Amino acid sequence: MMLNHNFFQDRQFFLHLLELELKRSLRYQSFTSVLLIELPSSRLSTPAILERVANSLSSQIRVTDVIGTTRENMITLILLNCDNHSSSEVANRVSSWISQYFGSESVDGVSGSRSGVGTACFPTHATDSEHLLSAASEMLEASRRQPEIELKSESLLS
Repeated sequence: MMLNHNFFQDRQFFLHLLELELKRSLRYQSFTSVLLIELPSSRLSTPAILERVANSLSSQIRVTDVIGTTRENMITLILLNCDNHSSSEVANRVSSWISQYFGSESVDGVSGSRSGVGTACFPTHATDSEHLLSAASEMLEASRRQPEIELKSESLLS
C-alpha cells in the first residue's frame, strides 16, 4: 500500500527496493544509507498517526529518498548517494525532529516507549541488505540507551 509518492507499507516491496538500490550503488560505486526510526509505540494507535509522521518526514527529505516500514512502529529511510558522515548528520536531525514532534507527552496518562534512530551505510557497514538492516538495528539500540537530551530545532536536510 502506498500512502504518498515515496512511502510504502508493504514490507516485502520495500525490502525489494532496498536490494535494487544496493545493487545500483555497487554498480556505480556510490553509497546508500539506511535510517531506522523507531517511534514511541503508544503513539501509533492508528494508521493515520503513522501516515502523518511519514508525510511530515517526506516533506523534509529529498524526493529521491524512499520511506517505508520494515516492522511495527518503525519507519525506514533509504538515503541514496549518502555516505556514513552524511547519514549520521541526517540521523541527528531526524532524532531532534522526532523528539520535538512527539515531545514528552503521554497518551492516556501512559508514556510511550522510547524512540530512537539508527543508521548504517553501504558498503561501509555492510554489503547486503540483511546485514545493513542489522547494523542499523544495532545503532538504533545504542541510540535508545543514550540519555535523552534537549535538542534544538533544525530542518531534516538543510
